[in-house]
Amino acid sequence: MKRALLVCLLVGVVAASGIAAAAPAPNLTAALADDTVSPGQETDLTVVVSNAPDVSASGYTGTELSQATTARNVRVTMEDGSAPIDVKTGTQVLRANGQSQLTEGAALPTSFRVAVDRSAEPGTYTVPVEVTYIYSVYDGGVRDDKKVTQSLDVTLEVKDEPRFEVVDTSTNASVGDTGTTRLTLQNVGSQPADDARVTVSPQGSQFVVGDGSPVTAYVGSWAVGQNRTVSVSSSVAADADAQNYTLDAQVTYANENGNTERSDSLLAAVKPLPEQTFELGDVSSTLRAGEEGTLNATVTNTGPTAVSNAVVTLSSTSANVVPGRNEYAVGSVAAGESVSVSFPVDVTDSAEAGPRQLDLGVRYRNDAGDTRQSDDLPATVDIAPERDRFVVEPVDGTLAAGSGETVTFRLTNNGDTAVTNVDAKVYADAPISASDDQAFVSHLEAGETTNVTFSLSASGSALEKTYPVSMDFQYDTGGETKLSNYYQVPLSVTAPEGGSGPPIALIGGVVLIVVVAGGYLYYRRQ
Repeated sequence: MKRALLVCLLVGVVAASGIAAAAPAPNLTAALADDTVSPGQETDLTVVVSNAPDVSASGYTGTELSQATTARNVRVTMEDGSAPIDVKTGTQVLRANGQSQLTEGAALPTSFRVAVDRSAEPGTYTVPVEVTYIYSVYDGGVRDDKKVTQSLDVTLEVKDEPRFEVVDTSTNASVGDTGTTRLTLQNVGSQPADDARVTVSPQGSQFVVGDGSPVTAYVGSWAVGQNRTVSVSSSVAADADAQNYTLDAQVTYANENGNTERSDSLLAAVKPLPEQTFELGDVSSTLRAGEEGTLNATVTNTGPTAVSNAVVTLSSTSANVVPGRNEYAVGSVAAGESVSVSFPVDVTDSAEAGPRQLDLGVRYRNDAGDTRQSDDLPATVDIAPERDRFVVEPVDGTLAAGSGETVTFRLTNNGDTAVTNVDAKVYADAPISASDDQAFVSHLEAGETTNVTFSLSASGSALEKTYPVSMDFQYDTGGETKLSNYYQVPLSVTAPEGGSGPPIALIGGVVLIVVVAGGYLYYRRQ
């Protein structure tokens, strides 16, 4: 019995001595720092690689043990596998303190950019991670480096949750103006959202919402597949371009457990309308120094939107060119529509002839009902030289010396507008006098001619020549009463009828002297 036991012990010792101790080696594992993603999300997945070798049975010590359990030149590659992702990042090298090594008990992270399919179904997926590294083994004190390629799996969860996308944007805000911006979002996730709020934030100062701070709108319950639209006030800088600007939208909601969640930032592109503009055309005028004329023009709404309560304004920087009316209401004007306007303009006598600039503009209400004023629309007009308002010509402009007669003059309205209540008055100096010095014309159209008559006399001592008589006119035009300049008209004085012999008075005097002298001689002879 004892002999048999000894044999068994010897056999056991021999067998034990024939089993080599296990060589130590790195033992790498991989895990995701955050293993949840959402459909349509593009994010960075951080893979943490850990080294936990089993050294309990090794016969290595010191440097040999350290080199045998350290993974060097560690390279990590993430693959798509069957997961609904697209890995954007290639092979990464693990580094710490400038060295690519993973010692016993160490863990190092590396990141991979991935895009999750928009149509990814909620659930758990396996993502392959391939790790390649080098470590050392010793045989009889001789070191040998080994290269190992190892496939490690990590678990990725596509969350079952509400998810949102911006599906449409619009704004009626023009460059340099304010308006309303609308964002339409859709719940494209797999769960409804409750107590939802959308916060819209500007990015930059050219296109802002609210007063430039984030604006939050409450939308409440939000079913899967449902669209919700939020409206926020917005303004566009005057020097902004009509191009896309970025807004940031984020949805805050209560999940199925009542906990508050926040969506990822949702970027929305919004393009403001071009600046509201107007164009001036067909400018014409009848402006003349010393007269009231008319400025005519066409104003076109060149867009981009219709305007309401529009008023065309007129201003002048010259004291000699004064608008009789500085506003012309045109009401609503559609984009592309043209309206004609007309302004009376009074030009003083002291105005010099030549070109002048007048400024037109448009005051209007935008879509938000706010009053706006367009840029100036300069109009260049010509001021014609001053002219006589009337033309006066004699019809029978002769008068016999020593007689009184009715004298007729031809009166023409030389202006561009009608005149009314024309009160004509004639002025005469000796040897001409007027016994009836006024005439009246009730209405005289532009270019129309009529006759006016006066009773004039020439003294007997008047010489046979042409004398001037003066005339002026008080008249009404354009709602004003005006007094014309003086007009000098020639009046010819002629000799009395029969004036080829001696004057009658002289003949009568001679006859009287002869008669008296004859009587005296007869008396003396008696």
